[in-house]
Amino acid sequence: MKPSLPAPPADWRPTAAVFDCDGVLMDTETAWAGVQEQVCADYDVAFGEASLKELMGLSAADVARWITDRAAEAAAEKGREGPDPDEVYEHLIEVEASVVSGILEPLPGALETVRAFAERMPVAVASNSTAQVLHRKVHALGLEGTITTWVSSDDVTHGKPAPDIYREAVRRLGVEPGQALAIEDSPAGTTAASRAGLWVLGVPNGHDEPLSSHFIADSLADPRVREFMTGWGL
Repeated sequence: MKPSLPAPPADWRPTAAVFDCDGVLMDTETAWAGVQEQVCADYDVAFGEASLKELMGLSAADVARWITDRAAEAAAEKGREGPDPDEVYEHLIEVEASVVSGILEPLPGALETVRAFAERMPVAVASNSTAQVLHRKVHALGLEGTITTWVSSDDVTHGKPAPDIYREAVRRLGVEPGQALAIEDSPAGTTAASRAGLWVLGVPNGHDEPLSSHFIADSLADPRVREFMTGWGL
């Protein structure tokens, strides 16, 4: 896979870094897919590979809306009333909390990379997770004393792929978007970061979905990440 966006000027250097969490720092993507599948089944909504790709990287609120809409369609066909959107969202969060809490392990290279950046610049984590779940993830990784801040979908009006989360992250870090590097693995995340004006390092971690990125590496364990950092004088 190659970067889909042109690289920044040769003399560009990041002065802040913003990491996505799921699929970048920890392997919760498989568990999250299982959560979505379980909740879809609970509301008689079909869930398959196409659904998984459509929902990849979206916030819990957006996923809950997606499930609610399809559950309502299925209910209408049977002459029934669809589920309450708030009920679907709350059920999704409950299932996520119970599933994700058991698999909070860092991906290879994740902690080393975050710490290497944090030694040289302010660092944030920007995630479509809810505030409660993201707090648990950051503390499970032991990063609460390393990073400057973390931004959840509860902190902004719209989750990824809207740019809100990344705009809030760089605001808290006190830098302009063009000074910051975003590290993302999903189409929704790379779109959010690029729309916010950040330069984007895509780390697909094994999936082949197209990413809106200026740099590309297989994962944070890929030697290319260290090569990029060396080139930026880090």
